[in-house]
Amino acid sequence: MGKHYVGEVGTVIRLDCGSDVSAATSKYIYCDKPDGTRVTWTAELYGTNYIQYTVAVGDLSDPGTYRVQAGISQGSWTGRGETATFEIVPIFM
Repeated sequence: MGKHYVGEVGTVIRLDCGSDVSAATSKYIYCDKPDGTRVTWTAELYGTNYIQYTVAVGDLSDPGTYRVQAGISQGSWTGRGETATFEIVPIFM
């Protein structure tokens, strides 16, 4: 998949929820950025088992390790998925 760089826009972050989440009423991706800030991105359904978010301006503003988790509300259940990580590198690396 190649490197991803600070300042990217339009990159899709897609998380496998491991089961059918097509009936989910709330879909989020929670993200811990390298600088310690935590943000919440509103996600959309992709297929039946995935949620995704398309990166906007400023989302990937710092180099380092980003940690993400799916957040779903479906029926009477609300919870999070497993943590995934990805690296964002400085420009010209």
